[in-house]
Amino acid sequence: MNTFLRHSAAFLFLLLAFWQTRAQYPDITVSSERKPLAGVLEEVTRNYGVKFAYDANSFHDIETRFSFEGIALEEFLRFLEKEYAVSSSLIDGTWVLVIQETRDSEPPVFAPPEPQLTRLSGFVRDKETGEDLEYCNVACEPNKGGMTNELGFFTFTLPHTDSVRLLVSYLGYRTMDTIVSPQNTVMIFLEPSEIMLKPVRVVHTEREVLQASPLPEKIAFNPLKSSAVPRISNDDLGNALLLIPGVNFLQGASPGLSIRGGAPTDNLVLFDGIPVLETSHLLGNMSVLNAKFVQQAFVSRGGFDAGYGGRVSGLIELTGKSGKNNRPYLDVSANLLNSNVLANIPVTNKFSITAAWRRSFIDSWQNYLYYRLIENVSSTDENPVTSTIIPSVKYQDVNTKISFHPSAKMEFNLNLLYGKDRQSRDFELIQTNDYYRNERMKSGSLGMSLNWKWQVNDEWFHSFSAGFSSWEKDMVDETGELEEITEVIENPGKGQGKGKGLAKTRERTYSRQTHDIDNGFNHIEEYRAAWKTALKSGNFTHEAGVGLTYNSYAYDFFASRLKDTLQIDSIASSANQYLLNAFVQQNIDVTDQIRFRWGLRSSFDISRRKTFWQPRGGLEFLPVRGVKVYFLSGIYYQFLTGIRRFDSEGHFSPVWYLPDDKGRGTVSGTHYILGGKFEKDGWFIDLEAYLKNAEGKVNLFAEEVSSGEKISVTYNPHESRERNKGIDLFVQKKHFLFNHMLSYSIATAEEQTSGFFGNNWYPGYNDRTHRLKLTEMIRWKNWTLTGSWQVASGLPVVQYTRDSTTDEFARSDPFAQLDLALIKTFTGNFYSFSGGVSMLNVFDRKNIVEVNYLRFSSDAGSMTVRSDISALGFTPVFFINAKF
Repeated sequence: MNTFLRHSAAFLFLLLAFWQTRAQYPDITVSSERKPLAGVLEEVTRNYGVKFAYDANSFHDIETRFSFEGIALEEFLRFLEKEYAVSSSLIDGTWVLVIQETRDSEPPVFAPPEPQLTRLSGFVRDKETGEDLEYCNVACEPNKGGMTNELGFFTFTLPHTDSVRLLVSYLGYRTMDTIVSPQNTVMIFLEPSEIMLKPVRVVHTEREVLQASPLPEKIAFNPLKSSAVPRISNDDLGNALLLIPGVNFLQGASPGLSIRGGAPTDNLVLFDGIPVLETSHLLGNMSVLNAKFVQQAFVSRGGFDAGYGGRVSGLIELTGKSGKNNRPYLDVSANLLNSNVLANIPVTNKFSITAAWRRSFIDSWQNYLYYRLIENVSSTDENPVTSTIIPSVKYQDVNTKISFHPSAKMEFNLNLLYGKDRQSRDFELIQTNDYYRNERMKSGSLGMSLNWKWQVNDEWFHSFSAGFSSWEKDMVDETGELEEITEVIENPGKGQGKGKGLAKTRERTYSRQTHDIDNGFNHIEEYRAAWKTALKSGNFTHEAGVGLTYNSYAYDFFASRLKDTLQIDSIASSANQYLLNAFVQQNIDVTDQIRFRWGLRSSFDISRRKTFWQPRGGLEFLPVRGVKVYFLSGIYYQFLTGIRRFDSEGHFSPVWYLPDDKGRGTVSGTHYILGGKFEKDGWFIDLEAYLKNAEGKVNLFAEEVSSGEKISVTYNPHESRERNKGIDLFVQKKHFLFNHMLSYSIATAEEQTSGFFGNNWYPGYNDRTHRLKLTEMIRWKNWTLTGSWQVASGLPVVQYTRDSTTDEFARSDPFAQLDLALIKTFTGNFYSFSGGVSMLNVFDRKNIVEVNYLRFSSDAGSMTVRSDISALGFTPVFFINAKF
């Protein structure tokens, strides 16, 4: 009996233990789609409390695919044994799982798990001033990395790690090679390479003047190095940009920056969001762009993306200094033309004001440079024309930026740009009958902008910019005859013999008899407001934006003819336009070596209710580190356009214009660019072949109309087409003390105007077939020596009259010029002084930069004379600079 009771108790105990074991493992529901088995077991443990023991690495390599609902644990384990060769046994409440070895079949091959990723983000700034540095290269391994945006912010994903080796580089700054942790937002401060190094530390390969941007169409230019480039004014950025092949600065009647044969007015120049409408000072000898105020400069010679519109040639983006540093600084300089003062005041650690003022004094101090400028106009041997500049050449410009940065991820800027010019030029034609021509001009510009930038998080960025610019010009041209007046004057003197101390002299003077006066007035305004956003998602960067553009112009021209037999010539016009703009764009990193960009921009003309679609695209291939091959294309539209008004003798003056009610004057352009870039070991090679076409631009031509006995002039628009093609090459090698630079362009610029030259194509206004510029820059201790030798084909000589033919076209003599510059810098703890000299045109060659035709009038009619404007002869130009 006792034995039976003992056996019964043992059986009940085992039965109870069995049921308790069954009770603590309820039926489970589990689903897997390409999950590793280790992850599935962790899920079962988390949801049902089942304990497992297994080799985590081995089970992580087993990819599973199944779905069960309400299955018993034992059945689930038998399924694992059957499908994945995993045996199980229960030991002390823990299921021990082991992968069985099989001899009859190969072990299953499972896909490796996806690596865990982490995100690295941060800011890149100037160590000295605290300025945000945009378009910086940030890389952690070959073809891995990104670039900074408008706030100097970067972000990208990489395999999970505790530390990352980061390489950050930007033009004019020392490359930083550092180890960072991706756990926190990284702050990178780059040190300007302008800070003097000890003599033993001169071997570095940072590119000091030009560098490729991470965006294929952009080239970065270092404004800090512009003072080392020989030119007429050490603070002129425009002439320094001529180091870039395909970029030229035109002088004469249509001055300004020209890109690949296009007119200066065909470029979009944005200075802190302000559209700069005119870019020249001093009769076209220098630009309005103050290099002292510019922090960063980027030039796109075509193929720019869908975020920009309104111009059909090139894009120049300038960022002014915002002064985020914690101490004020002052920069004062002067040369033979003007003085320049730049000051920064950090009001608080989040609020600062930066301003620059440049003003000429050549009108008050008529130094030898003043007289050299007088001599830069001549004529052909058959028509001797002399030129004199009346002492009223004045110019000034002001740049101001008020910056508020409440946090590292947000910034507000209020910007101001102001400019003013007064200039006059005299021409005298000395022959059988003496004639004169006087051209006077005054112009003024005003621009303002408000910019807001916000980095919402690592992936999302917003920006808003509202910019305004106005420009107006008054011109008065007088022509007539010079009448000689001879007067005998008696003066006491040391006469001998019969003279008895009296001397008689004949003084010849001229009075001016005016026969016609041409008055011209042109006023333009452009308002731009745009919101943009960019969102990064994996290998995609999505961009979109909307905006509004308002343009207006007014033009009034009247020729006062003082003789009834001369023509009556006048024109007046005004118009305005509202455009709604929108764009979408995607940048796709297809692989580590292939990047693709597509975009679509639309401009809707509200008054005409017409939409202009502008697709853009680009493809990049990065086969190895430092090498990039790319193709860019796009369609572009321009509405506010600079055109030319030709009088009956072929003399022209520039005019701004908007399309008429029928749309005449709407310019469309297409860009095709195939290029490659190489950057490694101090080398930078940029090679681009391009094809750029434009059509729809109108020029106004004078045509005579008879009405009884009077002859009047009417201006009719004639549409023109342009085609520009060529190859641009830039090579830069930086090593030890030397920086070698070669810039070469082979190109053609052609035009076709309806009703002229038999509708044949003829050379464009700025067509130079070959341009070669060799520049050598040497830095030793505190000295910088630069030599620049440039040669170019001659300019076409074109007179726009109806009876002219293309057979009459000729070219001026080839251009050849050697310039030198030498700079010495003294550096202290809190100051630096520098001084230098630019020796322009060392061999004193006569180099023609513009060929024009001038009209001279008399009581018998008018005549046209060719005039040649040449570059300065041999001229030393000095400057001094102090920084505190």
